[in-house]
Amino acid sequence: MRGVLQVSGLPGRPAFGDAVVAMIAGFANQAALALEIAEHRRAAEQLLIAGDRDRIAGDLHDLAVQRLFAAGLSLRSLRAQCADRPPATERIEGVVDDLDEAIKIIRSTVRALTPHDTRTRTRTGTGLRTRLVAETGRASAVLGFSPALRMTGRLDTQVADDLADQLIAVLREALTRTAQHAHASTVDVAAEATATHLTLRVAADGHGIDPTRARSSVPAGLHARATELGGTLTLAPRLPTGTTLEWTVPLPADG
Repeated sequence: MRGVLQVSGLPGRPAFGDAVVAMIAGFANQAALALEIAEHRRAAEQLLIAGDRDRIAGDLHDLAVQRLFAAGLSLRSLRAQCADRPPATERIEGVVDDLDEAIKIIRSTVRALTPHDTRTRTRTGTGLRTRLVAETGRASAVLGFSPALRMTGRLDTQVADDLADQLIAVLREALTRTAQHAHASTVDVAAEATATHLTLRVAADGHGIDPTRARSSVPAGLHARATELGGTLTLAPRLPTGTTLEWTVPLPADG
């Protein structure tokens, strides 16, 4: 029920006839229809605004934060090479601090732009994009270099808590095994959320895999994480050398 229309007559006047009642009912139906159309229009406008905000937030994160993060890593490496020149080291440290501050500002803007949907927010309040950046950053300590990271789609607003946790766990395991066994010099990480599926790809050079032993080369737990969610996990050779791991699971229809 969208509302109540109350109609009354003056004391002593005759009751409303059938024609008048039908006219009043018709007016009430038209008013209800107008309210419903207005509500649908507002909902459509809110969806457009939410979509634009999410797209802008994604662009800011992909195009700005990642480049600033990479620039900061390069400067930190350069700082180590200038250890014998204190003035240069001090100046590099100042630039790195400025980059870190710029990243914080952009991330706060991204959080402000991203819709607050409790169904698709992580339990810690941190979006999946931020968690991916943090996970690949931690892996650089064991790999000896920073993995390249590419993120596509509405990862923060379309992927629910449980799927985000599973993806991070798979990524952590893949990067750990790469550091232990692959002797890689480059690692490319890609996370993508489409309308129907969530996909994680980790491609590393170095020691490749024997295609006939691809399944046994991956812990059973990673396969279980995929199959329990109705998805798949595959290993394939990466040309010219190396291995590509791909983990794909379906997203809920109402995601």
